[in-house]
Amino acid sequence: MAYVDNELFLMQDANVGATMTSSVVEMGSKGGFNHPLYFDVKLTKAMTSGTMSTIKVQSSDKQDFSTNVATEVEITVPGSIVQTAGPATLAQFYAPIKLENKFIRLVITGTSPV
Repeated sequence: MAYVDNELFLMQDANVGATMTSSVVEMGSKGGFNHPLYFDVKLTKAMTSGTMSTIKVQSSDKQDFSTNVATEVEITVPGSIVQTAGPATLAQFYAPIKLENKFIRLVITGTSPV
């Protein structure tokens, strides 16, 4: 298995917000792998209130995401995950990446997160 974000380049200890957009990672000359990428999205600290509600994996053929933006996967975080109790796993999933797109990012949205 390839460790694309082993150093947590996408998002590391970022403060929660209503909309969070990660750093952009270049996947290579023509994007995508033969196998879908594995994502493990976690809260590293308990939230005071609110929730993180959706996680999107997006890809594009441009680093600034100005063209050909594709939402590869959109996950709704289950309501059963207690986000105010401490660190929590929000989602674990595989996502394919459109072969023409070589840049990826995460977009995470929340409802009144603190």
